[in-house]
Amino acid sequence: MNYRRNTLLLILVATIVRMMVAGITELGNDEVYYRLYADPLQWNYFDHPPMVGWLIRLSTFNLYFDNGFTIRLGAILCSAATTWLLYKCGERLLNSYTGFLAALLYTATIYGSIVAGTFILPDSPQMVCWSGALFLLIKITETKYFTKKTTKDVLWFGVVTGLGMLCKIHTVFLWVGFGLYMLLYNREWLKHWSIYAVAAITILLFTPVLLWNVQHDFITFTYHGKRVDVATGGLDIESFLSFTGGQVFYCNPVVFFLILRAIWHRDLFVKPHHKRVLLLVGLPLIILATSVSLFKELLPHWTGPAFSSLILLTASYFSRKQWTSQTKRKVPLPFGIAAALVLFISIVGVAVINFFPGTLGNKKIEKKGDGDFTLDMYGWKKFSRSFDSIYHNTHTASNPGKTIILADEWFPAAHIDFYVAKPLHLQTVVLGPIEYIHQYKWLNQHRGAITDSTDIYVISPSNSQVHKENFGVLKNILPAHTDSVIQYRNGEEARRFFIYYYKKGQYNFDRADF
Repeated sequence: MNYRRNTLLLILVATIVRMMVAGITELGNDEVYYRLYADPLQWNYFDHPPMVGWLIRLSTFNLYFDNGFTIRLGAILCSAATTWLLYKCGERLLNSYTGFLAALLYTATIYGSIVAGTFILPDSPQMVCWSGALFLLIKITETKYFTKKTTKDVLWFGVVTGLGMLCKIHTVFLWVGFGLYMLLYNREWLKHWSIYAVAAITILLFTPVLLWNVQHDFITFTYHGKRVDVATGGLDIESFLSFTGGQVFYCNPVVFFLILRAIWHRDLFVKPHHKRVLLLVGLPLIILATSVSLFKELLPHWTGPAFSSLILLTASYFSRKQWTSQTKRKVPLPFGIAAALVLFISIVGVAVINFFPGTLGNKKIEKKGDGDFTLDMYGWKKFSRSFDSIYHNTHTASNPGKTIILADEWFPAAHIDFYVAKPLHLQTVVLGPIEYIHQYKWLNQHRGAITDSTDIYVISPSNSQVHKENFGVLKNILPAHTDSVIQYRNGEEARRFFIYYYKKGQYNFDRADF
């Protein structure tokens, strides 16, 4: 059986499915927000390092093809590359069958196929670096002493890890795992010059992020530090249960229990050094994040990369187990069930987003759709066409540079920015505390859009209403021209958009609020 060919076929089929999903669903909250990273490019952003912005620039051909599909294309291609690298890891651990099972398990995870594999997130390029680093660590730990080849692999590990940290900062857990391995099992390596050269390479690649944060009061680190600061909150069992359940779901419940079954056994059919380094790379991040979730609300996809090393151990266990069994299936039955489940979730997800009648959320008119996450990826193109008509009926558009759309939070501002403002060549300005406006703090300065003679639109979706009282910029407001757009999904009302139009002279501009 040619498992290399089977893996390439798996990648091809999965890529086609992801492209179909990417083409028939609109961008989600985070995705339209990360699109902001691509214009203008910076060395770092409020939330994350710059790699996802660079990837979007690349996949959209320098924003020449600036649409939802091309924005997600980078994630889809990164997922294909990650799957192949995990195949190579499994092949190195045992054989090509192990590599195929590892590729299949990763494809069967919701994190690998959907969260980081279809949606454009910092995780998308991070997973390429993470899986590449795992491959290098598998090679590096095969020898106890440094050779020229080992030194070369170690230096490449520094490069790949540094690039991974330009995607997401917690890629540093690759170094945590490697450092623990050396400290516990091979202290002689700590005497070799290349280890410190590698650390220097990683730091050097991460330097642009550090310099940007020096110039901006380390705001990225303080923001994320507050999110994981356990000293500021009490015990939160609900957060822990939500985080743990989210990890199981994103891993795919079937895959998660396959992992538990595999690592429960002491004999994983891999060499001890491979088992040690993979566990030391994977477990610290999972254990730390799960512990923090006892006190703080965390996002469960944060531990997604850590599960890839456990997937490799699981593939090794089932590869040898399957190979020695009397019923030699090409694909173990649980693996097939896991793959079918993630495909089923993808199909159901697309169907609910596009065809569920009305809304899953609040049914009251003034808050219609509130709490319905599916509306994040539905209806923005339709609303854009409605707003286009309203805009040209109420505004001459003779000088669109003097008209802006005003918002008070990054969501739904980023959706409005991409789907509504950009086609009309309008600017979106978001005012408020930096905790609510995020990267718009710098975009506002870059755009410099508000003047005393600016006409202002405020768009307030019923599922995420704008709080106009937060706009200190609008003093002594006169009654605005208002419109509303009722949006239907499969024949039933899903949400409403309330539109307020302030002509110059209907407000006093307070420059101190900008």
